[in-house]
Amino acid sequence: MKCETIETALKEWAVVERSLLDGRQILLLRKGGIIEDSGEFKLEATEFLLMPTYEHAVQRPEDIKPQYRHLAIEEMTSRAPESAVRFRCASEVTDTVRIEDPEKLSALSACHIWSADYLSMRVDWEPYRPLFALIVRAYRLPEAVVIPFESSYSGCRSWIKLTTPIAVGGAMPVLSDAEFDVKRTLVLSALGG
Repeated sequence: MKCETIETALKEWAVVERSLLDGRQILLLRKGGIIEDSGEFKLEATEFLLMPTYEHAVQRPEDIKPQYRHLAIEEMTSRAPESAVRFRCASEVTDTVRIEDPEKLSALSACHIWSADYLSMRVDWEPYRPLFALIVRAYRLPEAVVIPFESSYSGCRSWIKLTTPIAVGGAMPVLSDAEFDVKRTLVLSALGG
């Protein structure tokens, strides 16, 4: 990572954060939060922390492939108190691909934890909004950083400006350069990017 500190966070399901930290996936899908300024996703930072969220993946386990549902439960039981946010993962966007042909997502089934029904729902929800695939390189922080949850962090939006920058020096890539390049090439060729 180029940054020594980061003050921008992207909200993402804790189970997806876990999948990035396990090297299981390198892909994030975004359309935008309900209260985004423009109503659609915009890449506000190429380096950011992942702010884990818990509601969707636990309330709708069918959105995750059956073999990964236990990860959502594990993440829920090990989460920080509701008055705090725990950061474990910094990410760097290497590629952003606007998905023009949603059928290409089916070619990526082995590259993520989401169910086919969930992907169809993401594509079909407000179809006039584009769906973006972010290919991200995940970095594990040397140790988890826990900060107080601020009211400005709530709401259904993608990006959060943290009140205090978080040090990310010493963060290590989850995948080696060669492993990441193999996965990145697979995702890009499936998406035609």
